Amino acid sequence: MKALKWIASLALMLCLVLPIADASSAKETGEPVEGNLIRIHTLEDFEKGTLTNAEASASQTSDGAVRLAAGQTDGEFVSPIFAVQPFEEMVASWNAQAPVGTYVEVKARAYIDTLNTWTEWLSWGKWSADITLRSSTDQQSDLAGMSTDEFIISGSDGKTASLLQLKVELHSDDPAATPVLEQVAVTYRNTLEGQAIPVTHSESQYEGTLPEKVEPTAPAISQSDSVREPSIGSVMCSAVTICTILNAHGEDLLPEQVALLCYDTKYDGFGNWAFSVATAGAFGYDAYVQYADLDLLRNELANGNPVGISVRYSASENGSYPYVEGAPLDTAGHLITITGYETVDGVDYFYSSDSAAGSDVSCLRRYRADQLDVAWGGHIAYIVHEKQDPSVPAVENVEAELMPVEGKENAYALKADGIQMDTSFRSNKLSAKGGGIVCYTVEGQNELPGADQLPVVVKANQVFNYSVTFNADGSINFDPRWTMPGAQPGDTWTFHLYVMTNDGKFAEPSLDVTKPVESGENGESGETGENGEDAANPAPPAASGGIDDGTAGLIAVAVIAVSGVAAYVAARKNKKKQG
Repeated sequence: MKALKWIASLALMLCLVLPIADASSAKETGEPVEGNLIRIHTLEDFEKGTLTNAEASASQTSDGAVRLAAGQTDGEFVSPIFAVQPFEEMVASWNAQAPVGTYVEVKARAYIDTLNTWTEWLSWGKWSADITLRSSTDQQSDLAGMSTDEFIISGSDGKTASLLQLKVELHSDDPAATPVLEQVAVTYRNTLEGQAIPVTHSESQYEGTLPEKVEPTAPAISQSDSVREPSIGSVMCSAVTICTILNAHGEDLLPEQVALLCYDTKYDGFGNWAFSVATAGAFGYDAYVQYADLDLLRNELANGNPVGISVRYSASENGSYPYVEGAPLDTAGHLITITGYETVDGVDYFYSSDSAAGSDVSCLRRYRADQLDVAWGGHIAYIVHEKQDPSVPAVENVEAELMPVEGKENAYALKADGIQMDTSFRSNKLSAKGGGIVCYTVEGQNELPGADQLPVVVKANQVFNYSVTFNADGSINFDPRWTMPGAQPGDTWTFHLYVMTNDGKFAEPSLDVTKPVESGENGESGETGENGEDAANPAPPAASGGIDDGTAGLIAVAVIAVSGVAAYVAARKNKKKQG
């Protein structure tokens, strides 16, 4: 009898417990979303999520933003759960102001349908104006992995996710300061046959009938290391693309400025898609990453917005990558700026500013749309719209001057608040806060050959010299004997120095230098030294005071021919993508 009662009790318990177990394993519901893009950027959007130690608000310069609550150093925003079409990969992007001492960190998780479980939260890394904090992650688990800027569902057996959720963590070292999140977005795709997710066009739609042709009006900027800072030129196509787009929207930036601000210390490069777009956001622009298509490009171009796209191509039909007629070289990963479109004799074309070319002028390209579409295999696009926050300064322009160093000939010290110019300034450009890049132009000597062929001329379209030599005390050597090789004795040249730091400071002082008259025994100039060297124009020193960073000497930078450009594909740990 007791046994029967015990069995009956057990049966009743199972009846009560089993429904609970079934409910706990049931798939959650989410806010349904059509298409392949989610943007959270208005006060209403942020208020739909959960805020912890943070607050959302709107202002005259922003539709919505999240800040740390007063007195807090750590807070977070968690979005609602979104129900989307099944996807394999997603890329998050964000717009945030994160000054030195603060950062934002964007994370996501996905619900894998076949396993009925959520992945862990995976991070796109810390985003900050402090280069020592700015770093992506490479997380891997049995369910999903993060490959620098792509969240990828693990496995190759068709696993997909149809729910996703975003989280943004905010941190400040100082309770009186706060990072400001103005937008977080996510785009996703499915590469399985017959399961492609329709591209969201609503954020890019042109009102009315698309024009038959859009003429390119964006700048053309090469990344060739014979034209740009030699140590990074060949691997900063993503930064040059963002620079080109920002300049098309009214900025006047040098590509190295943008490169220093989007550098990813973990990836050790400039090609992080999310960081590149976040840099545009740091300048106050509405910017995000999207898996796109050719129709979206046309709509964006018709609205006056150049678009950056990720490609791999070959310049010849028998190359290793998709053939694109007119491409400057072969590359397994590269970013270019699409600037216009047209149709000629029934063939669709897109105009491009392709930084792989060897000079600014030769960056101007026209590519067949069908070939470009194949080369644009992943269909990643940088979308940048007009400024959403006009109050954000493009860069911190610092008043500066070059002062002669007392008792030291041809030596000039940079006087600029917040910029510490010393012998380690350039070597610290990618490793320590405040390091950077320095170069100069010579007034009347720096005109870019063929500049009249460019749609628009910007500051970057000059002949720059990166062979600035530091003395042991950190001052700059402007010895006219080698900085003015083409000058006659008595001539005065005006040098414009460009100093850019990895925390967003920029200085542009000028200096007038006169070439002295060298007199020989008979009062003649052009005295010859012991080795037959012209005493008035000796070979440039390695660097005064024994400091040599490998860039001494005048560099010829006006290179026009495309031929001979070296391949510059940068390898990355998990995938190849030019940086």
